Amino acid sequence: MPYGIDTPPIMQVLRWKLGGLFRKRRERVPEDDLRPGVRELLEGDLDREEDFIVWLGHATFLIQLGGIRILTDPVFGAIPMTPRLIPFPIDPGALKPDVILISHGHYDHLDLKSLASLGAADGSIPILLPSGLARYLKPGADTTELGWYEHREIKGMVIAALPASHWHRRGVRDFNRALWCSFLIEQGDERIYFAGDSALDGHFEEIHERIGSPSLTLMPIGAYLPEFVMRSNHMNPEEALEASRRLGAPRMIPYHYGTFKLSDEPIGEPEVWIKRLASAERALQIDVLDVGEITSINIPNTPAKEHP
Repeated sequence: MPYGIDTPPIMQVLRWKLGGLFRKRRERVPEDDLRPGVRELLEGDLDREEDFIVWLGHATFLIQLGGIRILTDPVFGAIPMTPRLIPFPIDPGALKPDVILISHGHYDHLDLKSLASLGAADGSIPILLPSGLARYLKPGADTTELGWYEHREIKGMVIAALPASHWHRRGVRDFNRALWCSFLIEQGDERIYFAGDSALDGHFEEIHERIGSPSLTLMPIGAYLPEFVMRSNHMNPEEALEASRRLGAPRMIPYHYGTFKLSDEPIGEPEVWIKRLASAERALQIDVLDVGEITSINIPNTPAKEHP
């Protein structure tokens, strides 16, 4: 693929893991103990007519547009060999999504147990996911695989799969046997871009050129150290801000931090960094949310191009 890792990064990962055995342990910093704020939610908190977004931790968002609920990369608990550091803010049964988006097959984004808990494994909820990924779900799930720049309409809403610069692996022998993607969710004048996992790469300019600017970007900002492993497939906060600029978006909400310890940076550093950028940024609004915080969409109209 033109965007993403095209050879298994096993040597870089081994260098990272083995090198840690011989490196001097770094000094602790306050950011090692910082966690995102968590606001506990009840089902009734989601019963509202206006459009909203709520961050549920890591890459999981519940988005309501025109009464339709979209759930991204649902992960409700721990993932293999990695505990969840903050609680999930609501009973997952209260989410009641109309459609689920899965950006790629890594365990912190495609969690089969979470999907099963929603009833999505039996076909009751449509699941949109990139090409080649449906094979990992149980037969009977209502899955639609999309290649980049393909889209599906659901109840008047258009959801398009778009490029991302990442990679796929769930098992020893399935490297890049499935695609990865970002998504654009459109209804009326509202256009929400969910980046999945991605490095800063040329696809952001390409997306802007082909389909125009989103009104809001949801951007990952964590898992960026060590750079020799992570820079080819993740972004730090400054790179995520640059990606939103390249897309021409007026507003950004960060995610992919504070929930799982996946890399070497202090767990709270991405939040501190993005808040510092937000306080200095004038051209683009950055909304740093607590987990469980509901925010209104209220997006200004943005000129759009037709889908290819």
